[in-house]
Amino acid sequence: MTGGAPIRDLHVIARVGSERFAFAVADVEEAIDRPALEWVPAAPPGLAGQMRHRDRTLTAFDAGWAFGVARDGTASTALVLRVGDRRAVLVVDDVDDLTALDVTTLRPAPAGSDADGVLAGVCVGARHDGQLVNLVRVATLLEKAAATAPMTTESAR
Repeated sequence: MTGGAPIRDLHVIARVGSERFAFAVADVEEAIDRPALEWVPAAPPGLAGQMRHRDRTLTAFDAGWAFGVARDGTASTALVLRVGDRRAVLVVDDVDDLTALDVTTLRPAPAGSDADGVLAGVCVGARHDGQLVNLVRVATLLEKAAATAPMTTESAR
């Protein structure tokens, strides 16, 4: 914090059902409208399929499964997430915004709402009429996804 100014980090805000989730921009490689997902036979729960992205086949996961949230409609956007050499796709309802969040307002997720520890907590989204935004720990989310199905990795260069 410099001179008492709030710490603001840039985040991609995605909607899943009636909930909003924030992903650090550094962890989002790309957002893709109407992704072309390929069906995977005998897919485990949470696996939405596979998707080609930049000459790679990436595993795609359903955000409703990842966060335990019921959807309002059809997922229409894919977030390509990357932490280190791990990549995966998270299929969300829509991407709403790119905004700076004041992470000093971060509060713990409500008790019982995050058994997997995927959420760092919740904070007020300034441009969303005071609605709470769930701050996602992308590395933890990718660990949860990897435990469900293999993901694309690449060697560090």
